Amino acid sequence: MQKEQRGKMWRTAVTIIVSVLAIIMPFIVVFFVGICTPPQYADTYYGELHDMYARLKQAEGKKVVVVGNSNVAFGVDSALMEGILKSGDLDYTVCNFGLYGSIGTKVMLDLSRDNIGEGDIVIFVPEISNQLLSLYFSAEEAWYALDSDMDMFWEFGNDVRGTLVGGFFGYVAKKYALWSGGTPAEPSGVYAHSSFDERCDLKNYERPYNTMPGGADVNNYIEFNSSQFDSGFIDYVNEYYADIRAAGAEMYYSFPPMNRDAVKDASEETLDEFYGFICDSFDFPVISDISDYIMDKEWFYDSNFHLNSSGMTVRTVQLVNDIKNQLGNTSKTDAILPEKPVMPDPGIEGEGDNSCADCFTYEQDGNYYIITGLTDKGREQKELIVPYQVNGLYVKEFTAETFAGNTTVVSITVQDNIGTMYDGSFDGCKNLKELVLLHSSPLDISVGYYLTRGCNCSIYVPEEALSAFVNNYFWGVYSDVLYGR
Repeated sequence: MQKEQRGKMWRTAVTIIVSVLAIIMPFIVVFFVGICTPPQYADTYYGELHDMYARLKQAEGKKVVVVGNSNVAFGVDSALMEGILKSGDLDYTVCNFGLYGSIGTKVMLDLSRDNIGEGDIVIFVPEISNQLLSLYFSAEEAWYALDSDMDMFWEFGNDVRGTLVGGFFGYVAKKYALWSGGTPAEPSGVYAHSSFDERCDLKNYERPYNTMPGGADVNNYIEFNSSQFDSGFIDYVNEYYADIRAAGAEMYYSFPPMNRDAVKDASEETLDEFYGFICDSFDFPVISDISDYIMDKEWFYDSNFHLNSSGMTVRTVQLVNDIKNQLGNTSKTDAILPEKPVMPDPGIEGEGDNSCADCFTYEQDGNYYIITGLTDKGREQKELIVPYQVNGLYVKEFTAETFAGNTTVVSITVQDNIGTMYDGSFDGCKNLKELVLLHSSPLDISVGYYLTRGCNCSIYVPEEALSAFVNNYFWGVYSDVLYGR
C-alpha cells in the first residue's frame, strides 16, 4: 500500500514538474534568444543610443547635456557648440542626447539622470506633440535601442522595466526572424548608425536641403496648445530636475526648431500664452524665445522638427547664445552662418500605368494635377491604380478625401509619382485589404502616424525595399502590416 502511495506521489510530482517546465520553458527560450543572439538593430539609428549613453557616462569635466528627441539628433552640432562656448571661456563637454520620438522622452531622461553631476547643465528640448509630452514610450522600439547594450535596462526604474518586459516578446520575435534569416535590420537613408559621427551628432549623412513635398509635413502640424502636456509628465520632469539639482547641476528649457509652414497659429497672443504656461509649469528657467525657433522651411530636412545640415548650424548658434545669455556671458559669438538652402523643384519624370485615369476627378495645380475624388465609375471598382499622367500632365498627389468612405474598393495601387499620403486617406474603407506602393525607397513617399486609420489593410512594397521601409523612421510605425511583393 505504501509502495503504491509512493508511486502515486512520484507520478504526481513528475506531472507537476513537467507541467511547470511546459509553462516556463517558452519563457526560458524567449529570454535566451533575446539575450544571447547577436544584436540585430545595431546598424540602424537605434544602435546610436548605446554610443550616446556611453559618451555621456565617460565624459569628463563639466557637461552641457542636450536632452530631447530627434530634433536634438538632427539639430545640435556638439563640436561647434563646444568651440563657441570655449571661446567665451566656458569649458564644457557637449553631449547630444536626443534620438527618436517613439523611444520616448522619459527614456532619454531616465538614461541621463544618474550621469549628471556637479557643474553640469541640462538643456531640455522636447518636441511639441502629445506623445512626446507624456510618459509614453514604445517598449518594443526601446528594446531595438537596448539591443546593442542590454546593460541600459538596469538604468530604469521598476515602472519602465515592467513595461519593457511586456514588450520583450514582440521584440524577440522580430529579432529572431532577422537572426534566423541571416539579415540584420538594414538602415534606411539618413536613419543609420553610420550617419552619426564620433560625438553622436548626425553629421555623416549629407542633408543639403528640404526634401518634404511642399516643404512641410502636412500630416503633423505643430500647435501651441498647453493641453498636449500630460500633468504626470510635468511632475516627472520636475522630479528629474530636483534630482539633478541635488547633484549640483542646473537645467533649462529650450524650444525645438519648428517649421514655420507647419505651425497652425504663431500669433503673439498664442505664443505668449504657451510660453507662460511652460514658465508656470516647470520649476526651472526657460532660456529661449519661441519665435527664434520657428524657422523658415528651407532650414528643414524631412520633418517639421528635423533640420538639414545648414539648419543644424543656425539652431546650434542660437542655442549657444541662449545658454551664454543665461550664464551672463557677454563674449562675442564668432560663427559664420550659412546661406539659406535653395529647395530644388522635385519634378516628376517617367511613365506609369494610367489605365484607371477615368476613375478619378482632378484639379489642376500649376503644371500638375491633384486627384480630388472618384467618378461614378471609380466608385464601382474593387481595384484602383492611382494614375501617373492625365492629359499630358503628371499627377502629384491625391487628397485625404479621395478614397475616404469607399466601401467597394479592395485594392489600391499607388505609383511612385505620389510623394505623400495624408493621414486618414482610407478612413471608412472597411473592405480595403491591400495598399500597394511601387516606391523603391521609403524616402520617396512621406507618411504620418494615422494613414490606416479607419481601415484594416496590409501595405505591400517591393520586396527589395521591405527592410528599408520597416526600419524607416516614419514607415516603421506600420512595420506590423508591411509586406514585400
